[in-house]
Amino acid sequence: MGGRMDRPTDPAAPLALSGVSAGYDAQHKNRVLDEVDLELAPGTITGLLGRNGSGKTTLIRVALGLLRARRGTSRLFAADSWQSPPDVRKRIGYVPQQFAHFGWMKVDACLAMVGSHYGDWDHALIEELMEKWQLENRRIAKLSPGDQQKVAILLAVGHRPDLLLLDEPAASLDPAARRDLLKALVELNADRGQTVLLSSHITSDIERVASHIAILHRGRIVCHEALDEIKDRVGMVTLSEPPWPPADNVLASHRDRHWIWNPDTCGLAADVRVEPVVLEDLFVGVTSP
Repeated sequence: MGGRMDRPTDPAAPLALSGVSAGYDAQHKNRVLDEVDLELAPGTITGLLGRNGSGKTTLIRVALGLLRARRGTSRLFAADSWQSPPDVRKRIGYVPQQFAHFGWMKVDACLAMVGSHYGDWDHALIEELMEKWQLENRRIAKLSPGDQQKVAILLAVGHRPDLLLLDEPAASLDPAARRDLLKALVELNADRGQTVLLSSHITSDIERVASHIAILHRGRIVCHEALDEIKDRVGMVTLSEPPWPPADNVLASHRDRHWIWNPDTCGLAADVRVEPVVLEDLFVGVTSP
């Protein structure tokens, strides 16, 4: 990709991973994360795409300081993730893949308990979202999976975090509930300019909300770009014989299909048909064996 991944690290970035290696696979042979570089610009929504078991959860756990990197650095607002102070942690919200906490509590009591630990808890936002989402004040364990995830989001955004990390929050939801959840994320980002990292293996979800994508494959971020840049400047071509495009122009290849930066100016034969990028096809191409 012609050095596109080698950007200088901004020390004030909401999240910056540099050369991070962490975890091992089930056979204890390969690292789950292998020298990962990822930096989020303020105010962006980045979709973290990866196949099941690719290490998305491990990456988020390292970012949060819940798992220590074996190598490299992970920083939250310039502070080491593993040793980040309380004033940094207060700037972070986290939504796990499945919310399995406070099941014995009712929704209002749970929100009040968590909110009491923050001096700037946004009661107006919580009330607005509860009304919009029609959340009933029932025991959390009795709520549907979709409503439980909404409670998790309320707990994560009530203190108005600057950085929101979501680990496949919609994986267990039905399509309608997923759509409502993603719409809420976009609205929160638009209203408050939060930086968001949303992990998923569902490309259509990412396309709905993300400004950027980062694809995790074989322990590394193999593509991190603005989604509009990819749609505007990358084309897919099918080639079975030369002339081949310059290596620096090739974003990904899968068999005879190639995703190429600036295909109109990289010396392809005149009869080669350039097709627009479909994110799902690109994801499959990038992450294929």
